[in-house]
Amino acid sequence: MHVQHLDPEKFVQAYNVDLQSLYPWEGVVEPPFGAAWAILSAGESTKVHQHQEGETFFIVRGAGTMTVDGESTPVRPGSVIFQRPFHQHVLTNTSDTEDLMFLALWWEDKKLWARDATTQKTTAAPSTTAVQRVMVTAAPPTPNGDLHVGHLSGPYLAADVYTRYLRLRGVEGYYACGSDDHCMYVERMGEKLGMSGPEAADHFVAEIEQTLKAAGISMHLFLRPDASPRFEPLVLAMFNRLWHDGKLESRDGPSPYCEICQRYLFEADICGHCPHCGDGVTGNTCETCGGVNDCLDIVDARCSACDTPPATRTFRRLFFPLSRYADALTKFHRGATMSARLRSFCERQIAAGLPDVAISHISDWGIRVPFTMENAEGSDESESPFSNQTLYVWFEMAARYLAYAGHLNDIANTEGDGAHDEEESYRSFWSSDEARIVQFFGFDNSFYYALMLPALYLAFDETLRLPAAFVVNEFYRLDGDKFSTSRGHSIPGRELLAAAPRDMVRFYLAYSGPEREQSNFTRAEFEDTVERELVRGFKPWLIELAQKVATEFAGVVPATGDWTDEHLHFYRQLEMMTAEAAEAYEPETFSLQRLSRVLIELVRTARRFGKSEMHWRDIEERQQERRTGVALELLAARVLAVLAAPVMPDFAGRLWRDLGYQEPLSDGAWELSPSWIPAGQHIGDLGAHDFPNIPAFNANKCLTQEPVPA
Repeated sequence: MHVQHLDPEKFVQAYNVDLQSLYPWEGVVEPPFGAAWAILSAGESTKVHQHQEGETFFIVRGAGTMTVDGESTPVRPGSVIFQRPFHQHVLTNTSDTEDLMFLALWWEDKKLWARDATTQKTTAAPSTTAVQRVMVTAAPPTPNGDLHVGHLSGPYLAADVYTRYLRLRGVEGYYACGSDDHCMYVERMGEKLGMSGPEAADHFVAEIEQTLKAAGISMHLFLRPDASPRFEPLVLAMFNRLWHDGKLESRDGPSPYCEICQRYLFEADICGHCPHCGDGVTGNTCETCGGVNDCLDIVDARCSACDTPPATRTFRRLFFPLSRYADALTKFHRGATMSARLRSFCERQIAAGLPDVAISHISDWGIRVPFTMENAEGSDESESPFSNQTLYVWFEMAARYLAYAGHLNDIANTEGDGAHDEEESYRSFWSSDEARIVQFFGFDNSFYYALMLPALYLAFDETLRLPAAFVVNEFYRLDGDKFSTSRGHSIPGRELLAAAPRDMVRFYLAYSGPEREQSNFTRAEFEDTVERELVRGFKPWLIELAQKVATEFAGVVPATGDWTDEHLHFYRQLEMMTAEAAEAYEPETFSLQRLSRVLIELVRTARRFGKSEMHWRDIEERQQERRTGVALELLAARVLAVLAAPVMPDFAGRLWRDLGYQEPLSDGAWELSPSWIPAGQHIGDLGAHDFPNIPAFNANKCLTQEPVPA
């Protein structure tokens, strides 16, 4: 007889429960399922998890709450709960004193996978077809210098591409960005150049906008904080509500201070080594690990101006106690789309204990702490301990995205009179079931976008619908080293765009951009890639196709005739590539590297197909098949125009016109099953004028030789 008994000596800890494995029973039987006794301590919850097996819990003792994909129900002895594969679940023991005991039984059945294929709920952002409008944002550039290629490779191009894709899918995608004028780095760069802070901001914003335009990055809104009638009022409204509700704290504490420069040190004014990873750091955020500091814990800290170790002085500042929102942030992260690196970063930060963040600093640059705030210490400006302080730019950032929504609501409702409630204006994106928010940013901003800003929104108004997806990029390197304009090691965006057509630049940045890991730009690789894939790949195929149509069908699209198995297979390949491209564009699987490879493979597959189909050309009784083959190849060119449009809009637009369409490639043109080009439609030169050879350009000319503002 084979008998097992419940034995605490055999317990192992997993999923935050004590488990005793029952099956498979080593040396006895290996059934097609696994089983274990599980004991969940009083007041505890299992790890929130999902897996490929189907699973059943049999509650034996105790009481609790079972939550599967957000739906919760009480459980007690005798309750049986079934969880489908990949459905997120958590069991909570609601007793303060008694353990909850259950039997877990799991098995793998891929038939369950197939059954759920069309209805499977995931933690990803909703499909583009599930919403009517999306606000797409990219982290605002700091106007202390122009954009270089490393900047363009990150959120600015990615957000532009995603917005264009949304519109192709028939969704109202709105791309909002702006300049981070109140960042201290702007004022400091102005000092170096003999400019005031506003003058420096105006100068570099003009350059940034020119570079974005040159790159074909089109924004529906580019907000300047001091020019927006919404921005500062929303910042102050958020501040006053948080202060009134007791969600900000005023306290004394030590901060670094330069006795030589007589300056309170934070952000651009202090440098040293990150207290978390040891790499070099300037200010409150480490670009390498994403960790934040309060400047007091910077290792080997120095004043950026005089290179002197700082002293310490006590100042009263305002703090946002981020740690209060750890549980709410954990719940939010479960439903938000984000990369594994960002998710693990957030989990580590929460596990380590979230810091209280100073949201006021001693500075003249930015929005001053309002003196009219209720219950503030001091009765007038001269008495206030905050009279010489401004609000931290990352506190401003929360209100920035509400202001974006208000301005975009005006754009989306141009027929209105513009007179509407400010709160209702931003709620059109922040509270509507029909809208979503997707944010693009570099990993070094992870703490703020994934932790601090969501917590500020929760503190301000817990009914706001937080961003559905975060799309994060890593650093782009130049010849193996980090881009650095201060060291003269960068390629200004407009210089590269002046040397090569912007679609070539956009294609290569998509092909090589830093998505899940850092990647590298080299001039030789850029030239080799666009020469190989575009000049000797896309272009000759399209020229050859145009020649076929011109010589065999008098320049018009032939009607389809008889089909072969190869024809059917090729059409199905076009459908599959369309689906794969869509997946590469969606936030939960966003990858411009993958998308660029789909485009390359589409061209290679179509060219191979076209070469093979040439064998029917001279066989009279096979002209029906010949017509079908050429029509399919033209269909592949149409698919290429649509799939490539978000990344290479100029090329796609020209190709679309050359395929005989009078109207431009418009919103809603994306099709899951490609539609035929109408028979009899006249075809143009197809790519004859696209992708010229890149004019030779000197890398040393493109690399800045003199230090310029970063």
